[in-house]
Amino acid sequence: MAVRAPLFLLPALLLGACSNRDDDASAPSTTAADDSAAATASIAPPDASGAVAGTELPLTGQAFADAMAASDRFELESAKTVQSAGATGAVRDFAQMMIKDHQASSNDLRKAIGQVDKVKLDDTPDMTADQQAMLAELKAAPKAQAADVYARQQVAAHEKALAMLQTYSQSGDAKPLMDLAGKTAQVVSQHLEHARRLP
Repeated sequence: MAVRAPLFLLPALLLGACSNRDDDASAPSTTAADDSAAATASIAPPDASGAVAGTELPLTGQAFADAMAASDRFELESAKTVQSAGATGAVRDFAQMMIKDHQASSNDLRKAIGQVDKVKLDDTPDMTADQQAMLAELKAAPKAQAADVYARQQVAAHEKALAMLQTYSQSGDAKPLMDLAGKTAQVVSQHLEHARRLP
C-alpha cells in the first residue's frame, strides 16, 4: 500500500526525491508497490479535475509508470470480467472500448518508457489494494448485478486515474512520460464522462 502523507509534507517529499535521485538510481529495483510507496503522496486534487480527494499521485517517473501500468491492467481485467458476465448494450460497448483503449495506452507507455533512463515496466504490474478489491467485488457479483457494479467502479477508477495523469503531466520528472500523461488524460476524461452516463 502506498504511503499516505499529509499535504503539508509534499514540498519535503519533492525536495527529498530531487536530492536523493542519484542515490536512488543506483539502488536495485524492488517491487512496483515498494517503488510506488516511496514516491507517492496522498493529496487532494483540484476540484476542476473531478477527482476524489486522497488520490495517490506519483512524484517520479517510475511511480507514474507503475501507476499507469496497474491502471491499464485493472481496466483490461475488469472489462473482460464484465463481458464474461454477459454484459449487453452500452456496458458491453464500453467494456470493449476499455479493452481497445487500454491496450493502446499500455503500448504507448512501453514506447515512452523506452525514451527514459532508469524507468522500467513490469510486464505484470501489481494492482493497488483498491483495484484488487474492486476486481474481486466485480468477479463475485451475481451476473444480473455485474453491469451495475462495473459501471459504478468505472466512475471511481477513472476519477483517480485522471487525477494521477493530470498531476504527473504538470509536475512529473520525465518529459516523454509527462507528454504521455497529458495525452492519456484527454482520453481518460472522455472515458469518465462516458462512464458517468452508463445505465
